[in-house]
Amino acid sequence: MSKKLVVVCGATGAHGGSVVTSLLEDGRYAIRGITRDVNSASAQALIAKGVEIVPGQPGDKESVMKAFKGAYAVFGLTNPTFTPGPEYEQGKNLVDACKANDVSLFVWSSLPHVAETSNGKYTGVFAFDEKAEVDKYIKSIDQPAIVFKTSGFTSNLVKFGELRRDAQDPPKWHIYGPYVRANFPRYATYVEKDLGPSVVAVINHWEDPAVRAELEKEPIPLCSYNVSGNEKAEIVSKISGTGVDFIVEHPTEGRNALPMLKSMYKWADEDYVHYPGGVPPPILLKLGVKFHSFEEYVKETVVPFMKSQQ
Repeated sequence: MSKKLVVVCGATGAHGGSVVTSLLEDGRYAIRGITRDVNSASAQALIAKGVEIVPGQPGDKESVMKAFKGAYAVFGLTNPTFTPGPEYEQGKNLVDACKANDVSLFVWSSLPHVAETSNGKYTGVFAFDEKAEVDKYIKSIDQPAIVFKTSGFTSNLVKFGELRRDAQDPPKWHIYGPYVRANFPRYATYVEKDLGPSVVAVINHWEDPAVRAELEKEPIPLCSYNVSGNEKAEIVSKISGTGVDFIVEHPTEGRNALPMLKSMYKWADEDYVHYPGGVPPPILLKLGVKFHSFEEYVKETVVPFMKSQQ
């Protein structure tokens, strides 16, 4: 019997790549990855592993309609934009393509609605709110789906330069966190390690009626742990053997000074989102997902990075 087909959007990125890796390890599905550039080195590497790679992107409805043909399940995400409109349309295209192709399960990577959770105090955070509006659209057309709500990414510590050496005193290091209090625990998602196994776990259990009912009940917080800035600094210091502290910054230029991100950080600092079931989410733990810790990230990624800067 032929394997069921799972289609992965953004197959060469961090999110989609995590899902593809886990699907390959699981071994029970045929995999079709969608990417903008099928000739890239990362796309060719997936092809060499037996993944079918096709061109497409959420903003091109025709391409995803074609790519989702024959799919049992689809993992979907959209790229953040800094203007209203496009990201919602991207997500809507993915949902429509699932519905048109009778896809049994759409796994949607979403975020909380900043304007609604803050009762209108913070607006203009389109990268969050438009994804959350797609959640509503999924329900409105009755597309079978699981909605994951991710949080701050573990990899941002190195990827976006939050961890930096002191310019005047090189043996010292600082973790810079925009706006958010140093002692305030924040949710975090270890995308590279925990997203893929979570997606595969829900696909594997989708046809179990009891599990499916629980999965569909409400959006699932795909959060690996929560940790404060001070705790991050303490953990990095202990594991690396190097002095590290946490500094709250208020950027006036650069990426984190953008109005949308400034509102996002202030919204997070005022603790508008709560996950009463705790993190990692109990339903995913029950399905056998083994979540990873900040300590593991520090050992695997942060310490080698710090040594490379010596």
